Amino acid sequence: MRTVTMLAPERVAGSSAVLRGSHPLRGYPVTWRITPLRRVGNAPASYLVEHADGDLQSDEAWESAERDETVMNAYQVRELITRVRASHPSH
Repeated sequence: MRTVTMLAPERVAGSSAVLRGSHPLRGYPVTWRITPLRRVGNAPASYLVEHADGDLQSDEAWESAERDETVMNAYQVRELITRVRASHPSH
């Protein structure tokens, strides 16, 4: 029997980007934090994308916020940014 251990991807420290927008139906502020994950070998780039309601301004706010986490590839991150910017033409 072979055991496979999955390790949590390692974040690249100090390199997160923050994207601010609004909930598409309700209009309240929503914030995304996009953090690159350390690449292993020739693996494609991937990013941890955290999503939370509210205009989160600090690491402490992120730590206490209820949030969703998703791992995305570069193409998916670009689509997210394009979608959020399209919904906020002034940004």
